[in-house]
Amino acid sequence: MKHIVKSNEPQILLNFKEEFKSKRKKDAVFEDIPTNIKQDLKVSLSEQQYYLCCYCMKRIKPHNSHIEHIKPQSKFKNETLDYMNLLVSCNGIQDSNEHCGHNKEGWYDKNDFVSPVVKDCENIFSYNIAGQIDAVQKNGKITINKLNLNSLLLVRARKALIGLAGLFNEDFDQRRQEILDYNSIPNANNELPPFCMAVIYCINNYL
Repeated sequence: MKHIVKSNEPQILLNFKEEFKSKRKKDAVFEDIPTNIKQDLKVSLSEQQYYLCCYCMKRIKPHNSHIEHIKPQSKFKNETLDYMNLLVSCNGIQDSNEHCGHNKEGWYDKNDFVSPVVKDCENIFSYNIAGQIDAVQKNGKITINKLNLNSLLLVRARKALIGLAGLFNEDFDQRRQEILDYNSIPNANNELPPFCMAVIYCINNYL
């Protein structure tokens, strides 16, 4: 998981909420948003996440992701359009092996859930070179379980990316800073590599 720094609320969302309330005399909820505004909102949210899933850090694209509510819509109806409650999660479905937002579904517990918008969230999680994620706190372990972040698919993907990053190459010592920069500095498209926090953790703790 990577800490997500929320930017200012997009003007397109602010305008929609103001116009809706002016016309309908009530506050809008998420299901009221037209498709085109929802698409623009997802683009804005994805960009501030460096096009990584808010939970597992897979690459997200329009076709494989959805707008995620940290606090589920079913239980927090007054916060469905709270900008701080909105992120983008990967769909996390392949061969019925769900993870991330779809596996979380309607679960939320403020004491047991580690939110990506919390500043110190990165320090709660650890990774190993086999691709597994763990946590130093109980709430982190519960979050891993609820989001299924150690699904076989994610573990294999993290392990592969850790290997491809060059950590085990003979020239690693010479390229260490280059690899760290690649995984911590967004490229020209404002993208970070998938599973970048796992790579950085392994560099700083195993090598």
